[in-house]
Amino acid sequence: MNGLIRLFRDVSLRKKLIFSYLFVIIIPIAVLGTYSYRSAKADLERQLALTAENSANRLVSELSYRLERQEYPIKSIVFNPKVVQAVAAPDKDVYELTVELNEHVEPIFWNYLFFMPDMKEIVIYSENRTSPFGNFLHSAEEVRGEEWYASTENIKSVVWRSDGENLFATRNIYEAGREKRQGALYIRFDYNGLIREVAGKLGPSDGVVITAAGGGKVFSSFAKEEGAEAGEYLILRRDIPRTDWQLAYYAGKEHIREGTVGIVRATLVIIGVCIVVLLGVILLFSRTMLLGIRKLNERMKRVEEGDLNVIVPIPSKDEVGQLTIRFANMIKRINLLIEEAYVNRIARKEAELLALQAQINPHFLYNSLSLINSQAIEKDAYDVSRTVTLLAKFYRTTLNKGRDTISVRDELTNVQTYIEIQRIMCGYAFDAEYDLENDLFGHGMIKLVLQPIVENAIDHGLKEKREGERLLRITGKVDAGDLLLTVTDTGVGMDEETRAKLLTNQSPGYGLVNVQERLRLYYGDAYGLTVNSEEGKGTSVEVRLPIGGAAASKRNIDRDR
Repeated sequence: MNGLIRLFRDVSLRKKLIFSYLFVIIIPIAVLGTYSYRSAKADLERQLALTAENSANRLVSELSYRLERQEYPIKSIVFNPKVVQAVAAPDKDVYELTVELNEHVEPIFWNYLFFMPDMKEIVIYSENRTSPFGNFLHSAEEVRGEEWYASTENIKSVVWRSDGENLFATRNIYEAGREKRQGALYIRFDYNGLIREVAGKLGPSDGVVITAAGGGKVFSSFAKEEGAEAGEYLILRRDIPRTDWQLAYYAGKEHIREGTVGIVRATLVIIGVCIVVLLGVILLFSRTMLLGIRKLNERMKRVEEGDLNVIVPIPSKDEVGQLTIRFANMIKRINLLIEEAYVNRIARKEAELLALQAQINPHFLYNSLSLINSQAIEKDAYDVSRTVTLLAKFYRTTLNKGRDTISVRDELTNVQTYIEIQRIMCGYAFDAEYDLENDLFGHGMIKLVLQPIVENAIDHGLKEKREGERLLRITGKVDAGDLLLTVTDTGVGMDEETRAKLLTNQSPGYGLVNVQERLRLYYGDAYGLTVNSEEGKGTSVEVRLPIGGAAASKRNIDRDR
């Protein structure tokens, strides 16, 4: 979530406006469209369910009525005394049985077959006959292995059967006073006329499947079973009375989709129109408010790159125009502050340095030191001669003919000379080491940077140490495109509180603070001093300078003047 907020915050104002308007316009329309779509769909589904329920009930009622109508002749046959007598009397005379069938039984069957077109075949299977007799009486041995005959032995009602192509009904025949089945009536009906005709009266998108309790399919209006998928239809199931069949009514949902497509289409059209209007609004904003903001941003970028003389036009008097006015006033104020603070501060630092240098007359100093050196040589005081020579070299590099910048080689020569003078003065109480890369010497820097650091290391670090190694080490190298000079001592070090105040105005001395301010004044806040110290082990001061920074800083100072 936070990532999305940051991403939205970082995009342009134009994109923010587009996204905002899209949310404001599209979401309410989408919500309204979704609500309308769901409401219409729910209404259509309720109508479909009601229609499907009526249709399913109608089909069940009609099928039940048709099957019930066929059961009347079935019952009249199985309860007819002549039929029961013909089926149940095994010892009846053949002549008498023939007369009985011809005069009383077969005319009934022929009448049913003639006047009831749904009946296609009537057969009576007798347990007491071993061979067929007449047109309708057969032996039960013919069907004893059939499933329908074996499964209905103890059933005293009409049983309807179908294999999806044929339809027949069976009813057991009992002799009065006896529980054992004497035979069974088998009547085959017109499948198309009785089942298909009724179940086929469906809508173009609906379907019906009738199945028996054992899983057999009685009827299906689908060409393939996979056509009756639950996701495409509303399914209602009803039991068909007088049978063990179940009717599954499949109400097609096609017209629901057709009814809701119009709502979806209208919602999309409205969203499209709103987007077109939105683009027009964004274009208008681009030519008014966003144009002023973009121009103000361009001016700010130029100021960021260092151009403080940029001209800021006032495009309008609205909030953007007022912001532009304040930005223009801010630029003027910055220029005044630079003139009053930055340039004056540089001038003050230069004046302080010039005042320091003016305290010593270079020619007088050099002549005096040269005279002392000559007198020392005449009296064979070579230690004095060396000291005087070092002192002359130190002041020559320090004064540097009045220039602010110096080569790295001369700055290192200056500090090495100063270190040797200090060692002579304190009786060589500490040692000095140097590890300097040759790549350093071809570059320039501002002068008097290392000497105050070395002086601080000697006075407050090495001289305070009472025992142990006293070593002053100076290293220099080119590091990541910068000059890196490090002054390390093995003195007494300092605690964290003292180290934190060393480069601030709270420091008791001004040597390192002055160096830090001069470095950042010339090179920027990315450069300057870094102090690391551990109490009892020593201190390390790193000086980071840009390559070529001294020449660039000198040009900037000369230009500002």
